[in-house]
Amino acid sequence: MTTGANTDQTQWHTVTCKEIIYTLPIRYQNPVHIAQGAFGSVIRATDTELGKQVAIKKMFSPFKTRVHAKRTYRELKLLMHLNHVDAQIVQLYNVFTPEKDVNQFQSLYFVLNYCQYDLNKVIRRRIPFTEELIKQIIYSLLRGLKFIHSAGVIHRDLKPSNIGIDENSNVAILDFGLARVASDGVQTGYVATRWWRAPEVFVHWERYNDKLDIWSVGCIMAELILLRPIFNGTDSIDQLNKIFDVIGTPDLTTLNEICTPDAICYISRLQPKAKVDFNHLFGFKYQSGVADPVSGVSQQGIDLLDRLLTFDPRRRPAAEEALADPFLSDFRDPTDEPSMEPVIDEHRDAEQSTTQWKFLTWSMIENFQPPSWINENIDNNME
Repeated sequence: MTTGANTDQTQWHTVTCKEIIYTLPIRYQNPVHIAQGAFGSVIRATDTELGKQVAIKKMFSPFKTRVHAKRTYRELKLLMHLNHVDAQIVQLYNVFTPEKDVNQFQSLYFVLNYCQYDLNKVIRRRIPFTEELIKQIIYSLLRGLKFIHSAGVIHRDLKPSNIGIDENSNVAILDFGLARVASDGVQTGYVATRWWRAPEVFVHWERYNDKLDIWSVGCIMAELILLRPIFNGTDSIDQLNKIFDVIGTPDLTTLNEICTPDAICYISRLQPKAKVDFNHLFGFKYQSGVADPVSGVSQQGIDLLDRLLTFDPRRRPAAEEALADPFLSDFRDPTDEPSMEPVIDEHRDAEQSTTQWKFLTWSMIENFQPPSWINENIDNNME
């Protein structure tokens, strides 16, 4: 069963990449392994109908448990809602399963736009980023976050490996597997890979919001300058200490307002730390005999980074506020920063069984229509 014309089982083929079996419509050819994570694996393939390369994500055990089933439903729901021709986020071209009816339904595949690289691989080359390129990347990330947050969604796992980038430095926010619809209630569950995780998660400020994505952007911006993760803690306590080593220990008033008693007790016992000199850490660096800086950012960039890496999430700018920062003025176009209506999901807080989540997911697949703008996107051709 699929949303396209490939409803006949004879029009499918089975391929193996890195010992993982994929059952695909025949339109997808020449598969190549890209990546594998805890919840799925990704291949690159040629879509012979669209005439370009795509990424195909196979979900691992999407309905193994009720938790898996709800997560699968939620990821597809958000990918479908946020699908947009130009919002700096991953695009959903197709979704399919080779199973013919819901009772057999155990496999799920997403067909997504293909990004040539991820930002982590580019950073690992250890070639300094120019200030202009840092501006472009951070502007693009914030533009994508404005779109995501306007829909009432928190990504919750922004990190360089979840940011696609092409040879023209166009970026796309990837992997909505941990994304959630924002709520006024208590937010729980795993959020973000540790090194890019906002401090409010460590101090158990349960009513966190989309500002935790803004912290992650600050970590990524610092990494673009330093060519290494700025906060590389070995565990949660060490991560918090690494953060304080750079931004300083928060004052007692802030701690009392946003931390649990246990967190206040721990932090207040620490030796107070002063904030490091951001100008020294992130400012322009020069080589002898070279007029232009070889790395770093100007004072405006330092000021923006200071705003993004603020311990108190209430003092961090929203994505739309950060877009208006002077550092990004060369790229800003307020008339070309899309928004999206909020996600409405009557099942968001429902206590459904695994079978019920499976039926809801099946229904979404049946109703999915490939976006009309797929052929307008010519960035990912078959070259």
